[in-house]
Amino acid sequence: MGGLAQDLRYALRQLRKSPAFTAVAVTTLALGIGANTTIFSVVNGLLLRPLPYHDAGRLVRVWSMAPRFSHDVSSYPDFRDWAEQNHSFEKIAAYDTRSFNLVGGEHPERLSGLRVTADFFGLLEVNPMHGRLFSPDEHGTGRGNVILLSAGLWQSHFGSDPALLGKSVKLNDDSYTVVGVLPASFDFPPGEQTGIVLPLPPDLSRNHGFLSVIARLRQGTTLDQAQAEMTLIGNHLAAQYKEDRGQGVYLQSLQSSFVNEYRPALLILFGAVGFLLLITCANVANLLLAKASSRQREVAVRVALGAGRLRLVRQFLIESLLAALAGGAFGLLIATWGVHALIRLFTQSFAIPGAGKIGTDFGVLAFVLVTSIATGLIAGLVPAFFASGADLNDGLKEASRGLSGSTGQKRFRGALVVAEVALALVLLSGAGVLIKSFFLLTRVDAGLRTDNVLTVDFSLHSARYTHTASRAAIFEQILGRVGQIPGTESAAVVADVPLTHNEDSLGLTIEDTADLPDERKEARFNVVGPGYFGTLGIPLFQGRDFSATDADGAPMVIVINQAMARQFWPNQNPIGHRISTDNKTWYSIVGVVGDVRQMGLRSTAQPEVYVSYLQDPFQWPYLSLLVRASSHPLKLFGPIEQAVWSIDKDQPISNPRTLDQIRSRSIAEPRMAALLLGVFAALALLLAAVGLYGVVAHWVAERTYEIGLRMALGARAIEVFELVVGRGLTLALIGTAIGLVGSALATRTLKGFLFNVGPTDALTFAAVSLLLIAVTLLASFIPARRAAKVDPMVALRHE
Repeated sequence: MGGLAQDLRYALRQLRKSPAFTAVAVTTLALGIGANTTIFSVVNGLLLRPLPYHDAGRLVRVWSMAPRFSHDVSSYPDFRDWAEQNHSFEKIAAYDTRSFNLVGGEHPERLSGLRVTADFFGLLEVNPMHGRLFSPDEHGTGRGNVILLSAGLWQSHFGSDPALLGKSVKLNDDSYTVVGVLPASFDFPPGEQTGIVLPLPPDLSRNHGFLSVIARLRQGTTLDQAQAEMTLIGNHLAAQYKEDRGQGVYLQSLQSSFVNEYRPALLILFGAVGFLLLITCANVANLLLAKASSRQREVAVRVALGAGRLRLVRQFLIESLLAALAGGAFGLLIATWGVHALIRLFTQSFAIPGAGKIGTDFGVLAFVLVTSIATGLIAGLVPAFFASGADLNDGLKEASRGLSGSTGQKRFRGALVVAEVALALVLLSGAGVLIKSFFLLTRVDAGLRTDNVLTVDFSLHSARYTHTASRAAIFEQILGRVGQIPGTESAAVVADVPLTHNEDSLGLTIEDTADLPDERKEARFNVVGPGYFGTLGIPLFQGRDFSATDADGAPMVIVINQAMARQFWPNQNPIGHRISTDNKTWYSIVGVVGDVRQMGLRSTAQPEVYVSYLQDPFQWPYLSLLVRASSHPLKLFGPIEQAVWSIDKDQPISNPRTLDQIRSRSIAEPRMAALLLGVFAALALLLAAVGLYGVVAHWVAERTYEIGLRMALGARAIEVFELVVGRGLTLALIGTAIGLVGSALATRTLKGFLFNVGPTDALTFAAVSLLLIAVTLLASFIPARRAAKVDPMVALRHE
């Protein structure tokens, strides 16, 4: 222990004795470790940290793989059959998310809520903070009119009043008795800010897929075993019920189901910062090798005094470990700032569930410690090996000649620079294709004008608006009042706001056509109002727009998009043709409008049908108001809210957004990937340039005598300059060649993130290669300029 303490004190003196070296090494390590810790904090918080539920590793999601349902929902009868027939689950429960209008207070408010089945809270092992949970009979009918409040809603809206239990609150048109308050730790689904929970009423339709189903595996049962059993149950139900034919049952861990959409991007970013850490290690190893070559006399003296090689290796490793631990400490500070920045990015621009809870915990601290130690060992091991193996006689001789190093050491330093350049080019290529893809995505024509348009959401749950005529009446009044607000140019109504990933589609029957066997005609349906196309600047190519006369009781009419016209009526005029969704109600086509990228800018145009809300056969309660303003559309939200309350004081409006914000959010994921990978690639480029500069500068310092001799024998300054630059350029070109091969392999992992650009885009690869070579040439310029100014007499006299 005494020897180790002595080595530790000696290492600290060495680091203090070389403040410039220590600062550069620690800063380099801090950047590499800080970037890795930032991304690991995100990966840990979203992918690795267990969900905040008891024994969350046994929680799974179950859903039907049916063409008529979206991928993560099931019908109530299927859920009931799964619950009765399975032997793999301790409990199985279902829920759906709904919005409710909280009325009766100073102002109405729209709340996010859950409707749950009987075993929901038992499955999650959640107990109320106050009061009780639902009783079985309240679940049996779903008409118990009881409600649970979240702790946040209880505190913010009801002042944490314990006397609220047993009293009523009004949702929509109904009164509900508060029976309990959920604990503050209850967060389901993660990050959704659920305010209220109600019992879920039964639903007898197998064609109505609206439930999310979760289950807890029995002790000792694996996910694969449960999947095998549920597959058999699904096959049995498919044979028993025609509605279940052609579908299966799929299981996935609950945690994966919440973050599966973001997993690939996070893992790619984690791989990118791994490359950055390797560049950091190579850079620090080069610094340590340069420092070791200047300490050959010291090593020779210690060897002459009896120091063994193991003792010397330990000494150099302790120095590199101390530098790495210092870099890790500063890297943790960088990561703390980086995590806060990413949380803002994730919550404001990209709604990742649970992003607000990303932070530093024991796992992150352990990662920093392990990464720091590993980095110190990796960066210091080879320099320690070379330094401790120096020849005693050569060391004492070289002390009189200045800096030097073995041939193997020099080659290894060159190889490290080549590796840095190659790794930097891989990151630059990945960032390049992502940035190009994102640029092309921002240039996509969405099919409409998004500038100066405000959207606000309505939830028409009141019994007063259960009929099409009553809905039309209130919106006629609202549109009239909104049109009088200064700054308003036009306004319209829509069910699904463009660029918001609407996946709803319905099967079609087209009049006067014969369907082929197994042929399925379908289109997306959207409910809009008169003036919708004009408000958003969607061009009308044939026929007419909806009008006020297309009302309840009038002949049913629709407008279709060009994609539908091309698919079902190629080389024909579709105006006057009729379609139906149920072979009972027939709609006549009165207009054809331009294609809108309803599913986002990355999507292609699909057949789409527009139905007037004045004739809405779906009675859809969720509608949005679109208002085109002359400027600053968000400033209209307050006046619009007051206009709505002047018509119905119990009707809330919520979620004010501009279409520009919606468009921006629709490309948040590629923006995030391009931004972060671009930052890491820039850091990699900087580190590679610093590494190359260090190697070339050290090479010049080692060969000062040779350069002075060359110039004394007649070499011109420009020839010396070219010699030094050629040394740096050679290393850069070798690294670039290797990096291009690595890039061609690595960027294939980005294929799913790219838009209209290939993963091995030649133009991008050429551009980033030229950029890298230009930066490395710049890094060689300063040492080359210094070499060209060497005074031959001074250099020879010094030697």
